[in-house]
Amino acid sequence: MFILSLGYGCATKEFVNSRVDPLEGRISNLESKISQLEKAGMASEADLKKAQDAAARAEEAANKAEEAMKKSEAAQEGAASAANKAETAAENSAKEFELMQKK
Repeated sequence: MFILSLGYGCATKEFVNSRVDPLEGRISNLESKISQLEKAGMASEADLKKAQDAAARAEEAANKAEEAMKKSEAAQEGAASAANKAETAAENSAKEFELMQKK
């Protein structure tokens, strides 16, 4: 019985190495791929952040443009009002001039 138990004993170093070495290579490859994916993920996060910042700047620019458009419309209305007043004043002056000419 003692001899039988030795037959089922510990594995040799060579046997263990033959099983472990391929695993070490696969693990090393997986770690390398994980590192690459993490770097790509960080790049993607950085790209996402840049895109979000660009979108925020674009929205801010659109808001400023809208505000400028509103100011422009207000200035246009003011100019139109001033033009109407000037036209009315010119008509009134022409009438007064005609009345003075008749006297």
